Amino acid sequence: MQISFNNRNDKEYQFMLNNLLKDIFLDFQFWYDLNLWNEIYESYSIVENGEIVSNICVFKTQILFNKKQYPALSVGAVATKKEYRGRGLSRLLMEHIIKKYDNVPMYLSANDSVLDFYPKFGFKRVYEKLPVCECVINNDVMANKLGYDDPKVWDYVYKRVNFSQKLDCLNSSSINIFHIYWGYLKDYIYELPEIDTMVIAEQKGETLKLIGVFSMKDISFSDLVKYLPFANVKKIEFGFMPYWSDVNYIMKEYEKAPLFVRGLRCDLGDFKFPELSIT
Repeated sequence: MQISFNNRNDKEYQFMLNNLLKDIFLDFQFWYDLNLWNEIYESYSIVENGEIVSNICVFKTQILFNKKQYPALSVGAVATKKEYRGRGLSRLLMEHIIKKYDNVPMYLSANDSVLDFYPKFGFKRVYEKLPVCECVINNDVMANKLGYDDPKVWDYVYKRVNFSQKLDCLNSSSINIFHIYWGYLKDYIYELPEIDTMVIAEQKGETLKLIGVFSMKDISFSDLVKYLPFANVKKIEFGFMPYWSDVNYIMKEYEKAPLFVRGLRCDLGDFKFPELSIT
């Protein structure tokens, strides 16, 4: 069975792929229309009768871990049309990708229904922890919200200089934009112009979930806290590994979608993968 391949803005291919993905996950057309699909995002699929019936995508990432850079593959969009399931199509695609990139570490976020599938290909389940710090915020500052499609959002995402030396993804701007344009974050985007920073954050009760921070210059955690437009906060939960030298946090166990890794040559220890870089 022939495997099709695409790593560019091919409108015909994207149309076929989206017909599959929107039935299983969500409509990806908004991301395709942004023309962000390039050579580091690859789709491997099975095409029959003019439609994609099975697919796996990989995103070629550059992971920053303990101050060193490593190439890796983020695996996603694993989908097979309902009437074609049970024929081993996903296995065929996964074996093809692993053969092509056997020496490259891989990772993916899965759901509970496929926990037995990925270990067949050498993937191992790992458990993230949640960085949490006690932090009192009672700022009387006006919230400067940004629309998800504001050009400033793109500037912050693509011009950021802040990355966690402990664990981060260096080239995931297009995936960051995907999450932002998806819509579930549209009410949580704030600009802090005094420190050239954009944050994506949501307050629930006395807890602030800091999902992402995009800074165009080096700032301290105390600088950030000073300008966050929130009050009655006693605790911050981070959607990434905090990188500031002046923040004290602990790593707590929590329930999260299963994460699988393959081909790692190091121990991740207690870690949190940046939520906005997951495909």
